[in-house]
Amino acid sequence: MQTDVLFNEALRLAPLDKARLLDLLFNSFSDTLQQNHEQEWAEHAEQLCDQIDAGQMKMHSIDYVIASLNQ
Repeated sequence: MQTDVLFNEALRLAPLDKARLLDLLFNSFSDTLQQNHEQEWAEHAEQLCDQIDAGQMKMHSIDYVIASLNQ
């Protein structure tokens, strides 16, 4: 298989190159996850802004929130 050849070649890399490859592979997962997370967060934030603009969300000052938390 072609992937077996690739894996065997990767195992022959120098330690620093293996570490770099590992970092690149790991980041390829986290980049995808981070992009998905950022997209979901942006959509959620947009929904919140729409609710605030429509007067559907009750807003409080930071002073009110802190006072409530300290009770």
